[in-house]
Amino acid sequence: MFIISEDLQAFVFNLLFLLALLLYFTYINSNYKQTFISSPWIIGFVCSVTIGFCLKYSISPFPEYSVDMRLVPLVIGSLYGGRIVALFLLASLLFFRYLVGDDSGFFSVIAIYPFLTLCLMYLTPRFHNTSKMKEKALIALIPAVFLIIIIIGFIINSGLQVNRLNSYSLIPFYIIQFMLILCFVYFIERKRNETFLLDEINKLEKLRIVSDIAASISHEVRNPLTVTRGFLQLLKDDQVTKDKKQMYIDLSLQELDRADSTITDYLTFAKPSLNNIEILDLNKEINYIIDIVNPYALLHNVEVKLEKNKDLYIVGEKQKLHQCLINIAKNAVEAMSGGGQLSFHLESRDEHAVVKIKDTGIGMNQEQINRLGTPYYSTKDKGTGLGMMVVYSIVKIMGGKLNVTSVVGEGTSFTLEFPVVNR
Repeated sequence: MFIISEDLQAFVFNLLFLLALLLYFTYINSNYKQTFISSPWIIGFVCSVTIGFCLKYSISPFPEYSVDMRLVPLVIGSLYGGRIVALFLLASLLFFRYLVGDDSGFFSVIAIYPFLTLCLMYLTPRFHNTSKMKEKALIALIPAVFLIIIIIGFIINSGLQVNRLNSYSLIPFYIIQFMLILCFVYFIERKRNETFLLDEINKLEKLRIVSDIAASISHEVRNPLTVTRGFLQLLKDDQVTKDKKQMYIDLSLQELDRADSTITDYLTFAKPSLNNIEILDLNKEINYIIDIVNPYALLHNVEVKLEKNKDLYIVGEKQKLHQCLINIAKNAVEAMSGGGQLSFHLESRDEHAVVKIKDTGIGMNQEQINRLGTPYYSTKDKGTGLGMMVVYSIVKIMGGKLNVTSVVGEGTSFTLEFPVVNR
């Protein structure tokens, strides 16, 4: 049977404690925003606990002298936590070392570690002011080297011989701590850089989306205004008949309504929030949507059908629900250029109200379905994709789900689910 010595067990435990500390630092640096668990006091507490565990499982190469990995959490916690954390960790180290025993080793800690803490407090601002990893690593090693020189000098002056440590050697042991400090700095800074780069990429992606949407909005609004301006110029002609004037006025109003609709969609997408929240009767609201869509459907030779269920109520904003359902219905009608059937089906399923809007249009393939709701993508030749972006945004803020299934040449089905409430 293989037996592990107590000193080797203690060394392994020290490494495990430091691994847990590294995972903590990696986690708090995976979020670019400051959170509670990444506050200096929590950093100080975690490093303090790590120091305590390292001291508990220390190695005693000779009487009244122990070695462990306490230097790593002390240096890393002080540099990343700040000067106050450095003082807190010093106090914690002295307290835990006193609990271990108030022997000569304890008094050597009192004599040595305050100077190390002062060194750390002096270097902390310089550590934070540099962004280069090599400089940070060098700064982190300075207090460690300072401590090792003092400790080895203390051992030599005390008359202890290094060769009495048998299989143990202080120099390799502290070299391991040097390497661990470097590893901590490397992984923490690497994680910080990755998080920063991801944050910058997300910002650039948002700017790109805004740019694409702004371009589409500009195009969609400018066209109706240009058409309206042309009609207004024609109205200045005194020879234009009354019927022509009325036609020009009607067309201008239609173009302005189209521009207003585009701006409304953009504002809904830009600020997805519910203002006038109320309990909505889905049967009543869908009947209203059908009344609005039916004239438009008749123009495209599309028949609209409704399959009702029992009364179902949801919570939301009536105007945004109308905007969502009308956008889907209009897209469905426009997908049936040669006529067809548009059906609304309402049912209850697992405490959810399910609204299914199905058409018999041209359908979509899986790639087209996956791209629905993304900026500047539309299955229509002159579409901007803003309508479906608004649909997805409204469904999300109302706590619902949207599922799209489609077969090319047969049609598309939009299934919306909303939590049911009691009247």
